[in-house]
Amino acid sequence: MGMRNWSGDATEIFKNKTVSYIDYLTDEEADEMGWHSRAPIIVFTDRSWIIASADDEGNNAGAFFTSDKKMSVIPVNGG
Repeated sequence: MGMRNWSGDATEIFKNKTVSYIDYLTDEEADEMGWHSRAPIIVFTDRSWIIASADDEGNNAGAFFTSDKKMSVIPVNGG
């Protein structure tokens, strides 16, 4: 069995979705995940979402880095 095509699979999941809003986890949601920080979360119009994590084990919140010069990072604990 070959290696999983992570970027291709992720592209298929999120391709053509429309962002509804970007927010942050609440303190309660972060606590439920065992995190000490509140992560940014992107919510799409179909109510699916993507959230920033510090690592692939979900050990803590992470930031989103962007290509936008006015907002190069969406930090943890913002909002």
